[in-house]
Amino acid sequence: MTRPVYVVFGPDAYLRTQAVHTIIRDELGPADAGFGPTRLDGGSADLAQVLDEVRTFSLLGDRRLVIVEDADGFITRYRQALEAYCEAPSDSGCLVLVCESFDARTRLFKTVQRLGQAIKCESPRGRAVIAWILDHARTDYAKKLSSDAAVRLRELAGDNLGVLDSELSKLALYVGGRDSIIPADIEALVGNNREENVFAVLDAMAEGDAGRALQYWEQVLATDRAAPGRAIGGLAWGVRRLLQAKQALVAGTPMAQLARQFFTEPAVLKRRLDRVSTEQLERRLVDLLQADLDSKTGFSPVDSSVEKFIVRHTVAETP
Repeated sequence: MTRPVYVVFGPDAYLRTQAVHTIIRDELGPADAGFGPTRLDGGSADLAQVLDEVRTFSLLGDRRLVIVEDADGFITRYRQALEAYCEAPSDSGCLVLVCESFDARTRLFKTVQRLGQAIKCESPRGRAVIAWILDHARTDYAKKLSSDAAVRLRELAGDNLGVLDSELSKLALYVGGRDSIIPADIEALVGNNREENVFAVLDAMAEGDAGRALQYWEQVLATDRAAPGRAIGGLAWGVRRLLQAKQALVAGTPMAQLARQFFTEPAVLKRRLDRVSTEQLERRLVDLLQADLDSKTGFSPVDSSVEKFIVRHTVAETP
């Protein structure tokens, strides 16, 4: 069913992109059936320009599809005019507004819902992330994952759906014709890179070598474009893993069993645990929480916060 107007909104950029792709497919049909959509930047687009594009008939008779990206400011500037347009939209075109927020209390929202569609793109949380991984692997890559494999992938890649999709794409290619992705595949393809990067930084810090820790951090940045956004969460994950291992060891869990749980060798895990105390790990978690807050409130960029964290906990602490 085609609609004259869509608003795709929400905090998850990956889901917004997927929703727009679905609209393009539904509105325009196969990619080779005619011209693709017209894309405009909401930060600089003028309302008259946008509506002219929507109302212009295609010479091939195709339906026009105009997408306004980053449209939060565009909607604010032209709210009343957009309300009027949505009440009497063009028959020949479809307008798609893509934004991060869209207030359901407004008249524009209610008009879009009545005559078009408002699509909310909100990331799943908690166990729902695992369900998303299982479903996405099955529907988009024709691969089966066990719950344990999905949990492990989430541990290593985090909750960002774009990152998870990228990892599933690589895993699907990695296993080839096999219809299942098992935990060993995830360890081989995802786990090594993530854990090695995180623990290389933490190991160098524990050895008192801030310079080497910063070099490893630079390698992370060079090999992972999403690293700055995931850095604090990744380091916190590594510190929490060590803290959990410390606590389990004190509670009497054998080192060999812990090593299996942490997918490493007993000697490697023992060396890492011997280098830091429980109190040091707890202080690091507190500082990472503050660094995360500073980055999200604009007080300090993520890369600067990570560098300060590395220097502070390498110089100021001894095992």
